[in-house]
Amino acid sequence: MLSRIERAMPGLPVPTPVAPVVTPESREQRRSKLNSAWRSYLQGHHDERIKEHRDLLTSSDGGGGAVVNQEYSGFLSEALKLYAPLFSYVNLRQSSKGRSVKVTKVDDTSHGLTLLTEGTVTLAEVDPTFSSSVVNVDLFSTGITRFSNQLLSDSYFDLEQLLTNLTASRVGRGIEKLLTLGLDQSGTATPNNSGLVNIATTATTTANIAGGIGWTDLENVFDSLDVAYLPKAVWQMSSKTRNYLSALKDSTGRPFFTPATDGGLDYLLGRPIVVNQSLPLVTTANAKPILFGSLFDGLQVVSSEVRVQTLVERFAEVNESAIIVSTRVGSASLQAGAIQALRIAAA
Repeated sequence: MLSRIERAMPGLPVPTPVAPVVTPESREQRRSKLNSAWRSYLQGHHDERIKEHRDLLTSSDGGGGAVVNQEYSGFLSEALKLYAPLFSYVNLRQSSKGRSVKVTKVDDTSHGLTLLTEGTVTLAEVDPTFSSSVVNVDLFSTGITRFSNQLLSDSYFDLEQLLTNLTASRVGRGIEKLLTLGLDQSGTATPNNSGLVNIATTATTTANIAGGIGWTDLENVFDSLDVAYLPKAVWQMSSKTRNYLSALKDSTGRPFFTPATDGGLDYLLGRPIVVNQSLPLVTTANAKPILFGSLFDGLQVVSSEVRVQTLVERFAEVNESAIIVSTRVGSASLQAGAIQALRIAAA
């Protein structure tokens, strides 16, 4: 009947379909679901409200458990910038599985323009110098973190914030020491991370320990860096070294540098100061407490995602579970001379 009416009255307007109203999920709702998923994950099972459950490990769920859902890796990476600021300046290559990476390097700093005179028929071949190296990685862990299943069930705490604080502080502190000194937390030398203090070229050495660091020493370090690396160059020093320099004055009575008052980075000779707590003190003989240069041009870092593995059965007799946080990191020198160092005298 309806089709007959439509044929008889072709001018009737066609009804417009009404699209269903979809209310976007709020940030609080999403956060609540993520925390619920974390709580379920730590208890050994999945929360079906979070559809993504990817297993990036080489073993299966039964053999070792699944890793953190992909969405969690973002806030871990952001938190690393707070605990290891140098991580924001290095030449970083993220690898989901942490495979070794072949890095190609080119050095063309010694070439420029050649004068051509009338009658010149040949030009010398001037090729850039290419080289390559393989950046291998080491596997690191923050250790086993045990927690009570009763506490997990009875307390409604922010699991995202808890994991951020625990993981970022341990991983960030460990990566800073690893990239700076080439050592793990216990002081063991790692095979595939040389450390910035070993890569950096010594630009100048102070006259003696007692004399400390002078303005001329800082100028010599600055002057030793090729100008090609200046646009991305930063100073690195510990907070104690930074405080030591802020109290010094030049021959005219002016401070070496004026500390930032807006919460930003301090600047020395026009370049920012990045605090690196793994660097030694200015009172340490034969040490390199200050580095200057381009981390992007001087250090290649290969890092995998941070993985969290649950242990549900191992501590079942005491009604506890545990997590193991691990990551793979490797680093290698890129351009020689891109990072300069100030060395303290031996005596």
